[in-house]
Amino acid sequence: MNTAKKLLIFLYITFTLSMIFVWGQSCINKQDSRNSSDMVVEMIKPIDELEPGYRSENGWTYDELSTYVRKAAHVIEYAGLSFQLMCIFLLKRKRNLTWYVNCAFIIMLIALIDETIQIFSNRGSEIGDIWIDMAGNVLGIGAAFIIGTIVIKKQAKKAKLA
Repeated sequence: MNTAKKLLIFLYITFTLSMIFVWGQSCINKQDSRNSSDMVVEMIKPIDELEPGYRSENGWTYDELSTYVRKAAHVIEYAGLSFQLMCIFLLKRKRNLTWYVNCAFIIMLIALIDETIQIFSNRGSEIGDIWIDMAGNVLGIGAAFIIGTIVIKKQAKKAKLA
């Protein structure tokens, strides 16, 4: 089995596990989700000396920082998903506008399913989260485009020298 095929299998597995992770997080109830975010806030808190109910010198409350952490998690999750999916497409030599649009559409469907799951887990769905997910989607596609372009140019240069 060649390296590209091994990498492709790895990407399929990580993409599937990432999708399961995202949807699994949506199955968690609102309070448990909040507690997960607060664990991250507790790690950040010493930097800003922030306590619940008080405003820091930077102007953030504990609750606002917790919200920012949750929204940043959305961007990171969806940037990772779209990056992984674009890498799969690029390894399969799918490198035209259609495949970038396909990636955006597939990730948007995952985000819609994600928010739908939250309705059934009594967390409530937010349209704003889908927009935030799409921002992550664009970042992931952009990163894959930049890295893919660099790799292709290096391969072309190496082939030219050979």
